[in-house]
Amino acid sequence: MKTPLKEPHRTTPVQGREIGAQIAGAFGLVFVWINSTALPLAVRVPLLVAAGIALAAILLLSVRSYRQQADREGSARAGTDQSTARASGSPFGRKYWLVVGIEAIALFGGSQIIIGLGYPELGIAWVAFVVGTHFFPLARIFRLARFHVLGAIITAFGIAGFTIRAFGHVEPIAVVSGVLSGLALLGFGLWAFAPAPAAPHPAPESSARSPRART
Repeated sequence: MKTPLKEPHRTTPVQGREIGAQIAGAFGLVFVWINSTALPLAVRVPLLVAAGIALAAILLLSVRSYRQQADREGSARAGTDQSTARASGSPFGRKYWLVVGIEAIALFGGSQIIIGLGYPELGIAWVAFVVGTHFFPLARIFRLARFHVLGAIITAFGIAGFTIRAFGHVEPIAVVSGVLSGLALLGFGLWAFAPAPAAPHPAPESSARSPRART
């Protein structure tokens, strides 16, 4: 008599979560690796080990999530799930590659301009700014709202690098715009697999009012 409408909300995974986490994790490891060279070895080695472990954990969590999705598709409701998947389509379409193309042009073109102006130390700050802002359109493409938070954090680290240089400092730029951005990316990759709080489902009005109708 009562149809269980709550089940699709409970079983539908966050679309783009695995790919988003892998992109963030890969960027994060590269950021930490490249920009931690000036740190003391006693600090850099633990950072690199932690970054490598975080990326490995992201990959393992992605594999587990893919397997869970495959099990869902093989369930009795496979026909409905497959039609929904076809409707959503792959996120790696023209919009995705357009964002990647714009990002590449901005990275290389902006870096050349910064070097030409005589401020090569601002290269990492520019990279952090571009990488951060590119997560905003990716949030829409992958339907991953958490990318907005990540984009804001990384963009802020990039702007902080320019601010540090404006105050006459150079050495902290690599740590703030580079290492901290990398750690934020890796942290997001792990956070993406944290269980989202279940949304409350109100009881159907018909069932709530039916006892009064009988009395």
